[in-house]
Amino acid sequence: MSTIRAKTAALGTAALALSLQGCLSIPVNLRTDPAGATVLANGKVIGTTPMQITVDDHFPHRRKGLDWHRDGTLTLQRPGCTPKTMDIDNDTLKRSLTVDLDCRPDAPSVVAPATVGGVTAVRTGTAMESNGTAAQRLKELENLRGQNLITAEEYRSIRKRILDQL
Repeated sequence: MSTIRAKTAALGTAALALSLQGCLSIPVNLRTDPAGATVLANGKVIGTTPMQITVDDHFPHRRKGLDWHRDGTLTLQRPGCTPKTMDIDNDTLKRSLTVDLDCRPDAPSVVAPATVGGVTAVRTGTAMESNGTAAQRLKELENLRGQNLITAEEYRSIRKRILDQL
């Protein structure tokens, strides 16, 4: 009899875990190469890359049969780059996303992030109109890497662009 109770308890625990699957708030890291893209979730601006989004805030779950389902669109836009729109589903939201943007050679480079009203905005400029010195921009870039807001690959790419402008 105790074996049946143990199996019933295990099945109950598994069923509870599956039913709560859609109720969890999932953080997803979102990065672009190059950084500084405006992020739109279902057409609404939610920030600038690199950033972390809480899935429930932008892609609420709804029940379909026995499963929880999330869907919508995620659009990434950056001056000088071709916008990218992705269809979002449960599988897409299970991992962090890094998206390579197709940019023109004269696309503005990232100069410095700033937070306005809780949303990160990124100032952009070409090499000729950059407001910060290379040393300031490299220090800011190092700070972003130290906070794990950019990947090592993004760090190397942006650092190379800054140094190439010297």
